[in-house]
Amino acid sequence: MALSRQLQRRLAYGGNAMLVTAMVIALVVLLYGIADRNRIRYDVSAEGDNLLQADTLKKLSLLDREGQTVQVTAFTAQEGKKDSYFKNRALKDLMLELDYHSTAVETRFVDFDRERLTAESLGVTEYGHLVVQRGEERVDIKARELFRNTGKGADRKLEFLGEAAFNRAASQILSTRRQTIYALRGHGELDPEEAGPDGLSEVAELLDQENYELKPLDLFRDREADEAPVIPADAAAVLLARPKAALTQPEEDALVAYVANGGSVLVALDPRSPVPWLLDRLDVTLPEGVVMDRLRVFPYDDRPVPSYGRHSTVDDLREQHIVTVVAHAAAVRTPEPAPEWMKVTSVLRTTRDGWIDRGGELESGSAVYQPEIDLAGPVDMAVALELRPEEGSLVNVGKRVSRVMVVGDADWFTNQLLAEGPGNASFAVNTFRWLLWDDARLSMIGRPTRVHRLALTEEDQGRIRWLVIGLMPMLSVLLGGAVWASRRGR
Repeated sequence: MALSRQLQRRLAYGGNAMLVTAMVIALVVLLYGIADRNRIRYDVSAEGDNLLQADTLKKLSLLDREGQTVQVTAFTAQEGKKDSYFKNRALKDLMLELDYHSTAVETRFVDFDRERLTAESLGVTEYGHLVVQRGEERVDIKARELFRNTGKGADRKLEFLGEAAFNRAASQILSTRRQTIYALRGHGELDPEEAGPDGLSEVAELLDQENYELKPLDLFRDREADEAPVIPADAAAVLLARPKAALTQPEEDALVAYVANGGSVLVALDPRSPVPWLLDRLDVTLPEGVVMDRLRVFPYDDRPVPSYGRHSTVDDLREQHIVTVVAHAAAVRTPEPAPEWMKVTSVLRTTRDGWIDRGGELESGSAVYQPEIDLAGPVDMAVALELRPEEGSLVNVGKRVSRVMVVGDADWFTNQLLAEGPGNASFAVNTFRWLLWDDARLSMIGRPTRVHRLALTEEDQGRIRWLVIGLMPMLSVLLGGAVWASRRGR
């Protein structure tokens, strides 16, 4: 029996629809397969909270380079607890990110209640535990190190610290020997044990995550009786942070002898700080006055926004346009020309409009450049020195290259300014990494806060005003006229 033309048309349309549907489904399956094998991940959050930090990625790449498998085992939180779902989800997400970004890391997520034998074999006796292993090396991270409660009452919030904890564990695995940085004291220096605004306790915590210990050292009190002051043999680096009084000659001799044997030193001074003899030996001076800049200052006129030199400690900061904040800084001048055994690199400096202000009259409450008094820029505020062991050098022949960082400001890495400057923490940690010859670890740390603001000029505001007052009503009139004309012609 012949089909009617209407039925033929329906069958044709239906067949076409089924064919198109099948092709679409096949295309979706194909795209899913391609995406599953070649993942492209986007983080649309404002602060990039869903991706690993640059510092974690750098350490994962170092683990991959060494080629030895790192086993990361996470145990579930206790079921029935209020925050158990959040804790388990956060740990799973961290495991997925580690798996995705590293070929050396292998992860396991273990149910603590159902897989007690696994927990017992690893000696784990609590919920929410994390174990990081590589060969004989092992780091245990307890639940209280992975999560932290912030706020009170209705504002109480559970914060996940798993990435920072893994970062610290990776540092311990990469460098099993804990390195000691001695901070000199006894002359009013900044104290690594002080938690107040002028203390260095937050820098000490950041260094602890790198498996470095920032430890105070009094060269007179911390010594054997009847012995001259000496830098301990286990010193990986020495910090001299804003002494209020000059070092004694025996202490100066100990510091110079340490550098002569290939030691590394960070000297952070303020405009009126006494300059150590070590810098005199290197012909490095801090001219009298305070660094200013006409072009870039925030928020006060004695806070010039530094430009970055071509040095490994600030390469990432320069590329990502992250600002380091200094306050009331002194200029740092190096010998010109520098001796052949000394390599000098500018790290922080002003623009060409910077200068060394030596007082004089103010204009609207702010300092102004006065050529008869002040010294023209650009001005260095931090310099890196590499001293080779050659004839005539301060470093003895046969020793390794000595590294010295001189910064004309000591506030930049205090507790007060460390969080205020988006790049201060990275610059501080990278400086110590460089001094300790951990150049492979140099990277940004943390996620600098990005505040998104709409900045409008008076011209922009005028244009918006005319758009709202003039153009929008005009468009409404034109649209209404077009509708009226179309209906009138019907």
